[in-house]
Amino acid sequence: MDTIETIIPDDKGNYLVVVLNFYDDIDKAEVFQIPEELANFEIADINIQKKQLDQPLAPKAFFRMCDWLISQFCLYPKAVFSFICSISELGVRGSRWRPEEYRWNLFEVLFRRKQPELDSRNIRFLDIIVGPEGYQTYGKIFFRDRHYAVVNLVESHLVNKYV
Repeated sequence: MDTIETIIPDDKGNYLVVVLNFYDDIDKAEVFQIPEELANFEIADINIQKKQLDQPLAPKAFFRMCDWLISQFCLYPKAVFSFICSISELGVRGSRWRPEEYRWNLFEVLFRRKQPELDSRNIRFLDIIVGPEGYQTYGKIFFRDRHYAVVNLVESHLVNKYV
């Protein structure tokens, strides 16, 4: 599995580590059940980690992360990216949302701010809910219209993976 990694500082001493994990051809065929005629598409999971968990992260890092992810998506015109929100505890106090809801809402707000740019680049996203009742989490799949056949297979895999 090939990876691309970047470190995104918030200019206040903390930073995000963002990694794109690309599936190889064997995984695409065996894990996602992608037919051979669609195998030229790339599939990558987005992994985001805050480096210093006990310290707040300035919003600037999240804005930079969005810009970086969009730029990577543009560099890989055959790619579909997916992101599943972690259910790990947050350092956010007094949040009315579960950790995964908070992360999903944050991701949603960040990318809705970029909606005109996403539209101009023909980048779409699909919201998904994965996991059994009581243990559900949320995610997004980023794709282009021409990748819709692959998106359904990626969604199916992610939904079934967390059952």
